[in-house]
Parts: sequence; C-alpha cells; structure tokens
Amino acid sequence: MLLNPVAARQLIASQGERVRWFEALPCDCRDPGDPNAYDRDCPHCSFGYVYREREVPDTVKALVHSERRSFLHAEFGYMSMGDLYITTMSDELPLGDWDRVVLVDRVRPKKEIVRRGAEDVPDPLAEEFPVKVLAVADSDTEFIEGTDWSFDAEAGTVLWLPGGARPDRTVYTVHYHYAPVYWYTGSGMTAARPMPGGLGSWPQTGRLEIKHPVEG
Repeated sequence: MLLNPVAARQLIASQGERVRWFEALPCDCRDPGDPNAYDRDCPHCSFGYVYREREVPDTVKALVHSERRSFLHAEFGYMSMGDLYITTMSDELPLGDWDRVVLVDRVRPKKEIVRRGAEDVPDPLAEEFPVKVLAVADSDTEFIEGTDWSFDAEAGTVLWLPGGARPDRTVYTVHYHYAPVYWYTGSGMTAARPMPGGLGSWPQTGRLEIKHPVEG
C-alpha cells in the first residue's frame, strides 16, 4: 500500500513506463435512451466509441503490474494470474472506461503473412503499433531493408522500393515487433480519492484487457 499521494507520484515516476492514451468518447450512433445500444455497422467508431489520442508528456508515467495469484473477488469476479493492472495519477493521466492504452516500452513478436499490393503502394501490417521489422521474406528469398523494402512505423506499412527485388508470389512473411494495446475497461477500478489533510489524491488503478469483452 502506498503511504501517501506524494510517495505514489514518486514511485510511478521512477518505476513506471511510458504509454500512449486514446480517450474513448461515445459515438453519435449510440442511443441516448440505451447506453448499451450502438450501430454495429457504424464506420466511425469501435464498439460505440470514437477514439482520439491525447498527448501524454514524456515525464508522465504509468505503473503497470500483473496479478501474481488467482482468486475470486466478491465484486469483480475471477481475478486471473497474469491479469494486468495500471496505476496512474488522475491529474496526469485521467483514464476512463473503455479508453485504450498502448504500452510503448513493451514489445511483442509477430510473424505475419502479408498480401503484396500494387507497385508503389505500401502493404499494411495487421497490428496497429508496429515498432520494428526484423525480417521480410518469402519461401525462396530474404529481402534486404533499404535495398528491397522500407518500413514506415508511423503508418505501419512495408513499401517495396524501385529497383529492388520483390516477391514473385502474392504473399510474403514479415517478422516484426509491435507495442501491445489494451482496453481500460474500468473493471477492478479503484477511483482516485482525496487524501485527508489536503495532501492530494490517491492514484487510480484499473484492469487492462487485451481484448474487448465483446470480442471474447
């Protein structure tokens, strides 16, 4: 247990990690009379929310930690070993229900089959936040970065360069690292509350989900 908000802020700043924050705002397709109803075919939103990235200064960190045991919580249900929780100072990073959080200091590997598009048209990768491409190859050839292809991390695409080799087949493989993105669902959340004596507010904590509950 953190002793006070000052100690909490210091701990998060020293042991926390950088994140990107995408705030969830209800889409116009939602029914004001039924907060759970939204247009499943709406082209503007994801599960009834529109996401806009909010700037997070490099000095602002979040403490991400995993559950070390499994147990049944009276309010939140089954808490599984390995579940991720995030702790932030609410005046620095005020996360809300259904916000998305990208853990930019962590990476996961992926080996993906990519369909080759038209010449001079970049091929998109499936993950939203790729950070580094390790290898591009087909069953016959491993292609050379800077000669055959280039990687655009911001767009999340592989572009085949003029004059370089290109796969003869319609598909090829990309081995890359990406930053994982989580849903802040509000389950298991401990809201920020004022500390007696005017010392400030306690941090807020909530669970991170790798998949939206609707996705299973």
